[in-house]
Amino acid sequence: MLTTMTYSSTAENTANKIPRPMNSFMIFRLEKQREISDKCPGANHRDISKIVSKWWKELSEKDKQRYVFEADKLKLEHKKM
Repeated sequence: MLTTMTYSSTAENTANKIPRPMNSFMIFRLEKQREISDKCPGANHRDISKIVSKWWKELSEKDKQRYVFEADKLKLEHKKM
């Protein structure tokens, strides 16, 4: 038996939705995006993403740990909501 699902307006869903916490890469990207934007004001998001993803891949697990720790903290805060 199939049921029909109804959805309320997108604006209403968005207003009530709690945003997901950032993961470790997103925290890293946000930090590095600002750094790149300061040095290269005309850089677009596509170019920034390419640079940042390359940096992330080259980062050691030890250096990534700081971002993983921050993401875990945000995840715990999110669960409390």
